[in-house]
Amino acid sequence: TTGCSDVATASFNINQSPVASFTSTAPQCATSAIDFTNTGSTGSNWAYSWSFGVGAVPATSTAENPSSIQYSSSGTKTVTLTVTGGGCTQTATQSIVISATPTVGIYTNAPQCTGVPVNFANTGSSTNVTWAWDFGSGATPAVSNDQFPQNVVYSTAGFKGVSLTITDTTSGCSVTEIIPITINQSPTAS
Repeated sequence: TTGCSDVATASFNINQSPVASFTSTAPQCATSAIDFTNTGSTGSNWAYSWSFGVGAVPATSTAENPSSIQYSSSGTKTVTLTVTGGGCTQTATQSIVISATPTVGIYTNAPQCTGVPVNFANTGSSTNVTWAWDFGSGATPAVSNDQFPQNVVYSTAGFKGVSLTITDTTSGCSVTEIIPITINQSPTAS
């Protein structure tokens, strides 16, 4: 032992680790817009990378709070947010539920004349759904809950807006389609 000693000093930076967490407006119906909100690290020091899962449009985003993400299909979707900054990274993953939305389609034998029966058919979803028809002004009956309403008679001529709303009884999701039809005035013979 010589009694000598030596001290070395070094300085270094410890970067702040990011926090990755988020919320969303899910669950929603397929084709409904979903918004995502970053609830973790915020500010210009951080970079955000989102992956929204199968069927998402758009599929990815670099926004801090992406909005209006739509899903083309129902089911459980895995959403991932990665926050990066200062050489540090953290990832958060959540599963969200996208509920089934039925499809809607309308077939009709219109145009017809006033007083002549008009028939309608739903060409969309037909299982685990309800139908709500509105046949427009001058129609008897005015509404129906049948999948294939028949013998709707119009007392007035003109363009009619016919709507069909189909609601999935499991998810509660609904979709509406409106089509115009023409009803011609029946002639009077005397």
